[in-house]
Amino acid sequence: MDTSAAPIALPRRFAGWLGAWLDTLPGSEPRATCDDCAMCPRDPTAVAPGMGTYSPVTKCCTYVPVLSNFLVGDVLCDTASDAAAGRATLEARIRARVGVTPLGLTRSRRYELLYVQGRDGFGRAESMRCPHHLDDGRCGIWRHRESTCVTWFCKYERGALGYAFWRRVQDALLTVETALARHVVHALGLPPRTLAALFAPRPSSGVSAIDDADLDERVAPAAYAGLWGDWVDREFEFYRAASAVVDGLDAARVRALGGPELEIRLTLLTDAQSAMRSPHIPARVVTRPVSIVGHSGDAMQVVSYSPLDPLSVPRTLMDVLHRFDGRPTTEVLAALEAERGLRIAPGLVRKLVAFGVLAEVE
Repeated sequence: MDTSAAPIALPRRFAGWLGAWLDTLPGSEPRATCDDCAMCPRDPTAVAPGMGTYSPVTKCCTYVPVLSNFLVGDVLCDTASDAAAGRATLEARIRARVGVTPLGLTRSRRYELLYVQGRDGFGRAESMRCPHHLDDGRCGIWRHRESTCVTWFCKYERGALGYAFWRRVQDALLTVETALARHVVHALGLPPRTLAALFAPRPSSGVSAIDDADLDERVAPAAYAGLWGDWVDREFEFYRAASAVVDGLDAARVRALGGPELEIRLTLLTDAQSAMRSPHIPARVVTRPVSIVGHSGDAMQVVSYSPLDPLSVPRTLMDVLHRFDGRPTTEVLAALEAERGLRIAPGLVRKLVAFGVLAEVE
């Protein structure tokens, strides 16, 4: 297996599983620079309208992660000196008891409401900052982060193809997280009464009204005790035990626990990885709608698949994009070179397709 492109920061469990299931580990996304956030411009006044930016106080960390029980245990078991501050944020979250269950840590209903209704504040609303985002700008649980935080980037080396690939990675890892969290509660022998409370049927509408306790993030002691049974007030012990349960599983066993859903996710992931790595130039392409958000010199900044990831396109190329109208790509390229002396490299065509400026005609 080729691991040369593997990002060092991929959590150890995910790296081990994906390494066993894929022929090549996912590569890094060097344009998404977390340590020196690419979305925090040094001169905000120079940012063109329509291009997203983040607050340097929050960066993209206005998302509170849902942590499966074994990942919570991984954080609690990480006794490295540089993990102490992050571990303390997780311990505080557990002690608050909001969204704390044997399956792991979820978000409060109040936060969910604000997140859904306040999407325009993503990356900027300081009141929404993740509790594990430390004041020095680091993620306190980085080594044990969950599938969303592992796979989300503001910019992708392969544009829309990279975005689609990482969504498939997320789907696969989320399937694993869910399956293993349930395996843990079974393996640790939670009694039927506790399981009944933990897996209570949802309302027929799929949602229930948010009440004053939800808004104030209060937890009813009796309901909380019902979720935990004999483990109540032993939550830290439970999560450490969850980590140990998953430590005892090899990649083949994890895959088996994922069942048919994981097999489907991995099939789609492999297909997306092949599409992202393919050197293929589409036989026919057409232009797609883009927004011009700025210009500099002889280039124009265009937004296609994401307002967070503008692409710089030479003006000379922008002027002839309409020529890609579904005719054979080689024919269009030959005509542009003969008529205008404009030679467009195949790699540039691939990049325009990857970023959604051009689209392959099926």
